[in-house]
Amino acid sequence: MKIYFSSAHVDLEQLEDLKDIGFQGWEVIAEGPQKLDDDMISLIDHLRSSYDLEISVHAPFSDLNIASLNEPIWGETLRQIKAAIEAVASYARVFVIHPGYVSPLAAFCPDKALRKNKEALFQLTRCAREHGVTVTIENMVNVEFLLGRFPDEIADMRVDGLGFTFDVGHANTADAIDSFLRMSVDHVHLHDNNGQTDEHLVLGLGNINWSHVMRGLRRYKGVFVLESRTLDEGVRSLTYLQRITL
Repeated sequence: MKIYFSSAHVDLEQLEDLKDIGFQGWEVIAEGPQKLDDDMISLIDHLRSSYDLEISVHAPFSDLNIASLNEPIWGETLRQIKAAIEAVASYARVFVIHPGYVSPLAAFCPDKALRKNKEALFQLTRCAREHGVTVTIENMVNVEFLLGRFPDEIADMRVDGLGFTFDVGHANTADAIDSFLRMSVDHVHLHDNNGQTDEHLVLGLGNINWSHVMRGLRRYKGVFVLESRTLDEGVRSLTYLQRITL
């Protein structure tokens, strides 16, 4: 079982310790402190070559919307995600993207937002294919204006070549874990909560039945990414996961 670590707040100097701790890889959150500038790409190269640390990428998402009806925003969203794919396709094989959301304008014509969402996914999947990588769409936390909260919504988004990232914590807020477990899964995000909000708790501190989840994923052969608030919490989740899967 391959387990990666991911956190928006990790001290980048700690990443050299991930392999010794027991992680096989790092999922880069390609914005803010982890934006894919020259320094970050050099760090990724260093971690790959010197520490044999595998890489996946969570594409940028803050202030972006692949379902936007504002054409400049929609275009900039695609530009940033494509740029992330192009920048590190030689290091990472899997890229995670968020579905779009229904903006105040789109609330009056949600079908148009869904079409823009689908068109964006066609373009991003084509870009990924050209670079020999896979893009995956992630199910979202249960907030009304977000697309992709439920399995039928994700299924409707699946264009040819688009993979699926199963976010267990998000699914728990939508009471949809079992439904998502019946879907084909290409990438997995793990974090806990109490079923109401996206808390990103250490595994075992919320109400998710992790033994049940891991049994449901027993045929899954891909990567498990522990999305944690800190490295210390990531280590605690890793210990918990190893204990219940031995």
